[in-house]
Parts: sequence; structure tokens; C-alpha cells
Amino acid sequence: MISAELKRVYASAPFDRRYVETLELSHPYFPTVFRLTNDPAPWLFLLSSSATSPVQFVPVPFRVQLPTVDAKGQQDLQIMLDNVGREAMDAIEAASYLPTVNIAVVYRVYIDIEGTAPQLDPPLVLALQSVVIDAQAITGTATRTDVLNRPFPSELYRVDTFPGLNR
Repeated sequence: MISAELKRVYASAPFDRRYVETLELSHPYFPTVFRLTNDPAPWLFLLSSSATSPVQFVPVPFRVQLPTVDAKGQQDLQIMLDNVGREAMDAIEAASYLPTVNIAVVYRVYIDIEGTAPQLDPPLVLALQSVVIDAQAITGTATRTDVLNRPFPSELYRVDTFPGLNR
């Protein structure tokens, strides 16, 4: 769901309003949750419409290429972070060596009003699966799980959890 205000900004690009893109990167081994905005100034925004206190998003230049919706079930978000800083770069690099635990990526869009809630509900939540780090930038692909090729039900019937299967 896109808010009416964000639809207006996307459609007409008014001179008094614009949208602000943000990324949130988290991992159990990160020293902190990294909240980034591609705007040149830091912003205080609510993480959800039910949140009571805003959190700060720090300015880091980044680009995202939003996923396409297709029949394959894969929705990849291409991310490129420039000049992210040594602390974040070290944390992302260390986490990328543990392929069993993905880096969680949350993409939110806000209107340029301090303390507002995200204009996309729910925000886009993905897992960063492939990361390439060099001296200038971090690039990666964040994806959802493949929901079309997922077994149903998601819980496998095994004898140890369902003893009635043992004959």
C-alpha cells in the first residue's frame, strides 16, 4: 500500500514535497542497526505507523533498483552503497562470511517531513544474499525467499515430530 501523499509526490513532483528513501541493515553480529538515507542530511523518522519515538537515519549515498514483480517468485533489489564508513563496511564484510545468516534489509520511503511514518505499508523486507565489497562501494542483491517454489506446508512431516507416521 502506498499512501495518498506518496502517490501525489510520485505523480506530480510538487515543489514543496519530495520523497526520502531509506535502508535499514541489521544482522545478529552487527554492533548496531545501520539506518541510512540517501538524502544529504540526517532525518528522524518513525519506523512504523504504530511507533512512538523516531529514530535517526544517517546520510550515506546509495542507489537501489527496485525489484520487478514477475511469475518466477524472485524479487531482487539491487543495492549500491558508496562511502558507507569503516564501521559499517567492516560489519557487512564480517557478516558476509557467514552465509547461513543473511543481512536483513528494510527499504522504506518517507515524505520529507520530520517524524513521519513510512509511506509504504508494509515496508519492503529482504535478505542481502550476495555482497561485493571494494574500496569505494558495497554492492549487493537483496531478495525475498522464493515463495512459488517453497514446499507446502512449510513444515516437513518427519517421524521424530509426527510419531504416527511410523508404521
